[in-house]
Amino acid sequence: MNHKLLKKIIELSNKNIPFCTISQIDKNDVEVITADECDDPIKGEHINNALKEDQLKIVNINDSEFIINPFNPSLKLIIVGAVHISQYLSKIAKLLDFDIIIVDPREAFASKERFPNDKVINSWPEECFQSLKINSRTAVVTLTHEPNLDDPALHFALKSECFYIGALGSKKTHSKRIKRLQENGFNKDEIKRLNGPIGLPINASTPNEIAISIMSEIIATLRHKNISNTELREDWKLR
Repeated sequence: MNHKLLKKIIELSNKNIPFCTISQIDKNDVEVITADECDDPIKGEHINNALKEDQLKIVNINDSEFIINPFNPSLKLIIVGAVHISQYLSKIAKLLDFDIIIVDPREAFASKERFPNDKVINSWPEECFQSLKINSRTAVVTLTHEPNLDDPALHFALKSECFYIGALGSKKTHSKRIKRLQENGFNKDEIKRLNGPIGLPINASTPNEIAISIMSEIIATLRHKNISNTELREDWKLR
């Protein structure tokens, strides 16, 4: 690979911009391209599919076979609230190659002793979310039950391009949460992005089971980008 292509790969990676390398099977030339740069609609569709599925593709374009290899930014999970569920959730997410960030101003809860392998930020969401570089590979979860902690994080997440937003709480708590969001100017489509009560309905009861239900919903949302969260819940069948 020549110096120019390598420089572009490093630049795109540092900026967390998804891209693909494209090469014709019987040739040595390699092209590095983002979805936004592609002028060819057929090639662009293949690039988008490879990035969406996060898998290498061998495709036919104009009677020639091409290898399309996607390079997405790391998946990121931001957990607001350093509670017991968070400890299990961070461990499960780490196994799935997520970068974990714990946000909680309460140092007694959000400590390196309780979260030794995660980035811990002892700050209020409104003070740090702007710097967390939330993108389409980011999931945001709020677990505190405290509106003064959860709500600012949800406000920021709903205005971002993160692929998943979830909030812990009962149906009654979630109804109150929706009312507060409406009072703050969020519309129906924006609020629809919020998963609450959080997690797929697997009758989870313990903190580790709840963490599994949350992570399952995150993965389902990641892999079913064209299906609304409401449809995911309605289509879910207990097995």
